[in-house]
Amino acid sequence: MLPRRKRTHASQVGLGLALVASALLIVAATPWSSARAAEDDEAPKAAVPDAPQVEDTDKPRDKSLLAPTPADAAVTKKNQSDNEAFYQKWQFWAVSGAIVVGAVAAIWGSITLYHSLNGGDVRPCNKMFINCYGQGEPNP
Repeated sequence: MLPRRKRTHASQVGLGLALVASALLIVAATPWSSARAAEDDEAPKAAVPDAPQVEDTDKPRDKSLLAPTPADAAVTKKNQSDNEAFYQKWQFWAVSGAIVVGAVAAIWGSITLYHSLNGGDVRPCNKMFINCYGQGEPNP
């Protein structure tokens, strides 16, 4: 029979945290008296009517303050002239091109890195090598 496993400090802390989390879950999930519905023997309480909203006193009374200015007309005209689609702007194509070039560079770089980490290409035999296996050389 196997000896009983001793509890480590980490397992005791984990058990304590699990107990605290379950206690918090019970407290948060239990409806208390303020949130419970009226029972059969209680008369439902009438809701307090909402207070009417107060009129905004900061609203300007002078109509000339609300009249459009020449700057508003210029902004409106500029916004109407810039009503071209997003794919017709050069910024869209610059960002799209950068994303495509970055993706191609990342794919090419990862393939090259993977190839070199796995030994790379077979090198031709050199006279300085002690043993040369490959490139058509016979094994000694």
